[in-house]
Amino acid sequence: MSSRLLSVMSSFIAGMSGHGDWPRDIAASFARLGTELKLSRVALFEVHNAHTPGLFVTCRIDWARPGLSSLADNCHPPVRVAEADALQREWAERRTRGEVIEGRTRDLQGYLRAYFHAADIVSFYTVPVMVDGRWWGHFCVASDDLEKVWSPEERAAFQALAELCALAVERSRAGRALSEATRLAMLVAALDAIVTIDEAGQIVDFNPAAEAMFGRTRTAILGRLLGDTIVPARHRQAHEAGMSRYLTGAHPSILGRRIEIEGCASDGRIFPIELTVTEIRTDQRRLFTAYIRDISDRIRAKEALERLAYTDTVTSLPNRAGVVREVQARADMPRGALVLRLPDLGILSASLGEEFIRPLVVAVAERLRGCLQPETLLARTSESEFAVILDRLTVPEALAAELEVPFHTPIEVEGRRFYLDTSIGFATGTGAIEQTLRDAEMASRAGRAGRWRVFDESLRADHQQRLALEIALREAVMSGTDEIFAVFQPIVDCRTRAVAGFEALARWTHPRLGPLPPSDFIPLAEAVGLMDPLGDIILEQAARACASWNAGRAADETPLYVSVNLAAPQVAAPDLVARITALLARHDLSGAALRIEITESMLMLQPATASNVIQQLKALGCTVAIDDFGTGYSSFSYLQQLPADVLKIDRSFVRDFEQDERARKIVAVMVELAHALGMSVVAEGIETAETLDAVEGLGCDFVQGFLTGRPMPLDNALALIAPPGPDGA
Repeated sequence: MSSRLLSVMSSFIAGMSGHGDWPRDIAASFARLGTELKLSRVALFEVHNAHTPGLFVTCRIDWARPGLSSLADNCHPPVRVAEADALQREWAERRTRGEVIEGRTRDLQGYLRAYFHAADIVSFYTVPVMVDGRWWGHFCVASDDLEKVWSPEERAAFQALAELCALAVERSRAGRALSEATRLAMLVAALDAIVTIDEAGQIVDFNPAAEAMFGRTRTAILGRLLGDTIVPARHRQAHEAGMSRYLTGAHPSILGRRIEIEGCASDGRIFPIELTVTEIRTDQRRLFTAYIRDISDRIRAKEALERLAYTDTVTSLPNRAGVVREVQARADMPRGALVLRLPDLGILSASLGEEFIRPLVVAVAERLRGCLQPETLLARTSESEFAVILDRLTVPEALAAELEVPFHTPIEVEGRRFYLDTSIGFATGTGAIEQTLRDAEMASRAGRAGRWRVFDESLRADHQQRLALEIALREAVMSGTDEIFAVFQPIVDCRTRAVAGFEALARWTHPRLGPLPPSDFIPLAEAVGLMDPLGDIILEQAARACASWNAGRAADETPLYVSVNLAAPQVAAPDLVARITALLARHDLSGAALRIEITESMLMLQPATASNVIQQLKALGCTVAIDDFGTGYSSFSYLQQLPADVLKIDRSFVRDFEQDERARKIVAVMVELAHALGMSVVAEGIETAETLDAVEGLGCDFVQGFLTGRPMPLDNALALIAPPGPDGA
C-alpha cells in the first residue's frame, strides 16, 4: 500500500482518538483521499428503516471535486423488496453478504443508472460497511475516468477505510476505542514496510512487509533502537541528531516528505529505499511512523536507462549525449573535436542488416582506439560517425593523418573483407562542445574520401545557404505557387521532322536568386524528400499542357504526347498508378497521351518495383521510356525483361559523336538492340545538324536537343505546333 494512502488512514486514526465526532473526522479524511487519488467523489451511505415501509439509503458524508453538487443528507426514496428493480435487489443481496461492487454508470440500468448519472458518477467502487456483522451502509468512491482500473493498493485501502468507518460507528454506539486488531490487520495488509518508533527511537511496530524487507522478525526487533538495526552505520549519527533536534523544537526536515535514502538488512546489505514519515501525537506519547519502499528495481532501471541514454550499445563507447556530458564534467576545456565518417557503414547496415555489421563496428572502434592514447575520449556519435575529443597537446592534422592509416587495409568479419572509405573533419576552439562537434561533422561531410578537412566559417556559410535554399524550395513546393513550373522541350520524329511530343522539365524561379538550373535544386529535392510532391506539380502541369495542345486536333490525327520523368520516390509510392489514373481522367486524356520516363539507374536500384509499375502503367495505355540509357550498369539481358516502349540514349554518348568512333559504334549497338526488342529510340543532346544526320543514319527514330528546340514555356510550345495560317505564316 502506498505511503500516501497509509498516511491518510494514519491521520484518520490519530484524529479519531482525540474526540468522538467521527463524521467530521471521516469527512476530512475523505477530502484528503479524494485529493490524493484525484477522485471525483468519496461518500458514505447509511441504510436504515424509515417511518414508512421499506428501506431508506441516506448519504451521511460526501466529498465531491469542485463543480459537483454534494449528496450529503440526500435520501433515496424508501424501497420495498417487492418494488425494487432487479439490479437494486441484486446489489442489496450482495452487500448483505459483504461483497464489493464496482463498475461504470454506462453499464447500469433502471433507477441506479439514473441516480448515478444525476450524481455525475462515471466509474465507481463500493465496499459494504458491516457493523456487528450486519450491513450498515456502504463506502463509495468515484472517478471521472471511464476506463479506470482500481489498483490492488487502492482496493486494500478502500477495504480498510470501510472497516474504519464501521469501527467509527461502533465507537459512537458503544463509546469504545478503535480496535487494535483492525489496526494490526491494516499493517498486515500493507504492501510497503511500516515501522513505528517512539520518542526514544525504540521500535514499537514492525509489519510483515518490514520483516521481509529487512530480514528481521517483529518479535526480535521490537524494543530495539532504530539506529542500531535498520539504519546503515554511516547514517546513524545524522539520524540521531535529527531526532534530537526535532524533539527539542526544531522544524522537521523529513516529516510529510518523500525522500530517498538507504536501509540496512540483517545481513549487512545496504539497499536504496524511499520513505515518508508521519507523526502521531496522543496525550501520553509521540509516535513516528515510516512508510518504506524498496526502490532497488527502480534504481537499476534508472541506471539502465542512463546507460542507454549516454552509451552506444554496440561499442560501449559514449554516444553523442554521453561525450557531451563527459566533456562538460571536465575541469579543462578540450582543444576541439575530430569526427571520422564512414558512410559505408550506413550502406552495409541497410543491405546486410544491423546484426551483421555489429562486429564490423566493434572492429572499427578497436582500430581507432589503437591509434589513441588511453586517456583520449573516443565516442560513437551516430551510425556512421566516431568522434575524438582533442586535448591541448594533440596536433589535429597529425592525428587525422594517423587515423586514416588503419583503413588502408580491409576489415575481415565472418569471412568477408570490407574496405571502408573515411572522411575526416576537425574543428578547434574552446566553445561549447555541441557546437564544436557540429563544426567537425560539417567539415567531415565537406571532405573527400581518404582526406581530412579542417572547419572554417565558409563551410557554415555554405551550409546555411543550402539550408535557406531548402526552406525556400520546400515553401515553393508545398505552397503551390507558380515558382515551380514546367517547360517543354520538343521531341522530333526523324522521318517527318514533325514534333511528336514534348518532355516536361521542372524549373524554379527563386524569389530572390531568380531562375535556378535543375542541377541546383533537383538533387536538393531528392536529398530532403521533396521529389514526390515536386513531381506531382510537374505531372499536373504536363497533363494540363497536353490537353491544351491536343484540343482541336482532328480525330484521325495522332495525339501529341507529353513525357514526364518520374523520380524514385514517385515510382515507389504505392498509390502512383491510382494517382495517374485520376490525373488522366481529370484532364480527359487517354493513356497514350502520357509517356513516363524512368531512369536506368533507378531501374537497377528497384528492379522489381519498377517492372511492376511499368506493367500497370502500360495497362492504362501509357508508354514507358528508359531514360539516360547507357549511364547505369544494367545488362542487355535484363533490358529484355522490361516491358518498356522507348529507349532514350543519354547525351553523353552523343556529345562527342562526330569525333569519337567508339561512341558511334556504341550508339549503333544500342539502336539495333532497342529495335530488336521492339522499342523505338530517342537520341538526346542533339545540338548540330551533323549530329542529327549521324543519328538518323544509325536508325534513331526520334531526336531531342537544342537543335530541334530548347525547353520553352507552354505558349511557345503551342505556337510551335500550330498549323500555318492561310498566308503560310
